[in-house]
Amino acid sequence: MQARTLKSLLICLGIFVVLTGMAVFSSQIYLGFFGYLAMLIIGTLTTTIGVVIGDGVRRLAKPDLVFAADGVDLLRKKVFWLVGPQAIGWFVGYIAFKGVMGKLGFYL
Repeated sequence: MQARTLKSLLICLGIFVVLTGMAVFSSQIYLGFFGYLAMLIIGTLTTTIGVVIGDGVRRLAKPDLVFAADGVDLLRKKVFWLVGPQAIGWFVGYIAFKGVMGKLGFYL
């Protein structure tokens, strides 16, 4: 469990390092040092929580048997159950990040 959570944390941290770097060098976004730091920390935490919850939902709801019409349909279903719930959780965490940053007065 902890290895999976640590992997999710590192992936979310990597994504937000890139997003924060893009915001730092953007001419349209100015948050200041603490805004960029808040973006990195809050974004990493909220998306990690979303991914962990999504992974829990995936492990709980993943079907034991998948029926498919053809190989492409099977591939689509396998890929969804591999990363779909975590991606949905990441997106929900990103929406929470945007809400928290807005409440703090940092508008992106």
